[in-house]
Amino acid sequence: MKDQIWLIGFSGTGKSRLARPIAAALDWQAVDLDAVIEAREGDTITNILRTRGEAEFRRLEAQIVQETAAMGNIVVATGGGAVLAAANRDVMHRRGFVVCLDARPETILERINRPGGKISDRPLLAASDPLQRIVDLKAERQAFYNEADFIIQTDDLTPDQVTHQILTAFREQTAVAGTT
Repeated sequence: MKDQIWLIGFSGTGKSRLARPIAAALDWQAVDLDAVIEAREGDTITNILRTRGEAEFRRLEAQIVQETAAMGNIVVATGGGAVLAAANRDVMHRRGFVVCLDARPETILERINRPGGKISDRPLLAASDPLQRIVDLKAERQAFYNEADFIIQTDDLTPDQVTHQILTAFREQTAVAGTT
């Protein structure tokens, strides 16, 4: 029986927003990998990326993924690039139901730029044309996102609708796995 749900997908697709309600519906714990990294390092993801570089950030992220994978009854919001490391993808699939939250690049840019957020807080998206940067990065990662057990387009759905669909897919997969 899988006792983990891993939310993967590009920035702005709703992973952090949805981990809590999904976990609450299952009476599980929500874990936001970026928040764990920030708490452990005493620094923001933005500053870690700017001062230490992406390679160091990915090392920290992989360490937290491995530690988190040892837990049970959790819903994990990953960072958008957590799927880049094969070891991360392997551990997510081992005990977890992997869900990819997807959205059009235009939707992602709009969500990132909503009040309280801004593109400048995301160093990996820094570019003269942020929309094109999103398109390019998303294309580089898409094959990894496509490995998910369940993929859902979040563009035109409310958080409650997405939560419901993920829970339905998880319960169906768990029921099927329990009969084999």
